[in-house]
Amino acid sequence: MRIITTYNNTFHCEWYHCTINDHKFSSPIREDVEAWRDDRLNNSDYYKELSELRSKGLASMYKNNHNNYTGD
Repeated sequence: MRIITTYNNTFHCEWYHCTINDHKFSSPIREDVEAWRDDRLNNSDYYKELSELRSKGLASMYKNNHNNYTGD
């Protein structure tokens, strides 16, 4: 949940990155990354529910896998 700073040689500026669980957000504007991080932390119950719904949906899709779909 920390913000990591790297230098982007293409745009010649600093780039900020933050990763929470499997979600990553990057921007050249630190305030945008801080706002994204704060939103994910303040609304963690909402994002946890979304993740659980996604997992249940994917489990249902694979359970009813009539055409042998495996993803990629």
